[in-house]
Amino acid sequence: MHKGFLTVKDMLYKDLLPVTPETTIGEVREKGIPNRPVVLAMEGDRLVGVLLWKDVINRKLESDVQVRQVMKRDFSSLDEEDMEREILAFLPELRYHALVCRNSQGNVLGVLSYDQVFHDLALRVCETEARINAVVETVDEAICIVDSSDRVITWNSRAEELYGIKAQDIVGKPIHQFFSNLVVTRVNKEWEEIRSLHHQPVEGTHVLINATPVRLGPKVIGGVTAERDITEIVQLNQKLNQASSQVKRLENEIHKISTGRNPFAAIKGHHKRLVELINIARKAASTSAAVLLRGESGTGKELFAKAIHEASPRADKKFSVINCAAIPPSLFESEMFGYEGGAFTGADKRGKVGVFEMADGGTLFMDEIGELPLDMQVKLLRVLQDGVFYRVGGSTPVKVDVRIIAATNRSLEEMMANGQFREDLYYRLNVVSLEIPPLRERREDIPELVYLFLQEFSQLYNKQISKLEPGVMATFLAYSWPGNIRQLKNVIERMVILTEGDTVPESAIPDSLKLSSRQDQVTTTVGLASVTEQTERELIIRTLKQVNGNRSEAARMLGIPRSTLYYKMHQLGIM
Repeated sequence: MHKGFLTVKDMLYKDLLPVTPETTIGEVREKGIPNRPVVLAMEGDRLVGVLLWKDVINRKLESDVQVRQVMKRDFSSLDEEDMEREILAFLPELRYHALVCRNSQGNVLGVLSYDQVFHDLALRVCETEARINAVVETVDEAICIVDSSDRVITWNSRAEELYGIKAQDIVGKPIHQFFSNLVVTRVNKEWEEIRSLHHQPVEGTHVLINATPVRLGPKVIGGVTAERDITEIVQLNQKLNQASSQVKRLENEIHKISTGRNPFAAIKGHHKRLVELINIARKAASTSAAVLLRGESGTGKELFAKAIHEASPRADKKFSVINCAAIPPSLFESEMFGYEGGAFTGADKRGKVGVFEMADGGTLFMDEIGELPLDMQVKLLRVLQDGVFYRVGGSTPVKVDVRIIAATNRSLEEMMANGQFREDLYYRLNVVSLEIPPLRERREDIPELVYLFLQEFSQLYNKQISKLEPGVMATFLAYSWPGNIRQLKNVIERMVILTEGDTVPESAIPDSLKLSSRQDQVTTTVGLASVTEQTERELIIRTLKQVNGNRSEAARMLGIPRSTLYYKMHQLGIM
């Protein structure tokens, strides 16, 4: 780091020639002048005068002239502590006489003379300018330096290339004659340092700019900017964003095509109650009404939420998810609404955008809404009412348009009675309520789900599994599935991993599933052998429709021998 402007110590001439006042000019010449151009006239240890060689030359003194006849007695003395002061402070005095610097013992440390200082300063200025020119031509950035009047004094070749302006055309002229959107004048006037600022000085050109004021003591005498051309990077990024948007649109279109333009096709099953829920959800999707999804864990509440979003006018906007049970209460507000830079200890100095702001224009799915702290319930209610919130540590209101879909597996009515959930928030969220049934209440959907997951995980693990041993489906139908569809999916994945051939064996069934199934059969008398004839009949008819009447395929999907299927069809009157 440069220490600053030149001091007395930097300019002090120390190679001095001490002589007596009686010494002649000829003797002085013989002692090495002009290599030592400062002569001290001494009487013992006392300094009585100073002679500069330039005075000897200018006056063309004869050799027999004594030093006392031409030496100057009106020199000034400086203390040793003055050596650290800037040389500029002494220039006015140097114009009239030399300055002699002494230490506390009176010994001469050096001499300053106007001509000598002027010569050294001029040389140093030339050297400094040469170094600056070398630096500004070495770096890859476009360098511009202006003076206190915003006139350009340095303009390197990279700046010429970037802006197409020659140095000879801009140096010495006000920079605002060439540019209207300026950063260098801002640092000049406001004393503001800028680092890595994206800037667009002219149309079509993007730069990353660093700018610093040039200070001389308490004053700013100009500004320096270093600009790195990032136009190509910005343009590539814009093209990448456009391509990403196109890919996203294509993915949405492919998804719509693959699901027959029906977002609810992802929800598998044909149970009467499930079909009714899908019809209600489809009607609610066309509005911006809040939806409350209720049901046990694993029943597919998030699947419903996503289908509602994709069937809504907001389908091209963001679908955001926040799990209210997974966020510590102390971080909830900052996660929901974001925060300003430095809002609290450990906060990112750039601040952070919350999920509400990210979901603007789209849908926010708030899972486990019953876990929302009471103080956050108040703030959520205010956002739902006004569409406005404040970031943590901020004072500027942020307006958003967000559709809320909430989900819970708890009884909000009981929570209200216990003072754990606000009644006004409950009615705000419960505009359209969907109670998703657990898997044990729609057992006839189990075969369809089983074969769907079987196919999915067979492809994932590169296996050719297409059949189940009969006892596998019977166990699935008998089990109560407390974890619902999520649990069923995990069990199928485990069984696919353990299966070697093309048929899932009964031995792959988890022991806990077998034991629980036997207990359920005793208490509820359900299973493939004991379900009602009506349920069996509906299940077989629907399976036959799915395979276009292919009885062998239907038997495979049901996990029973073909002869058993024929027997069941005859027994149930299915032709």
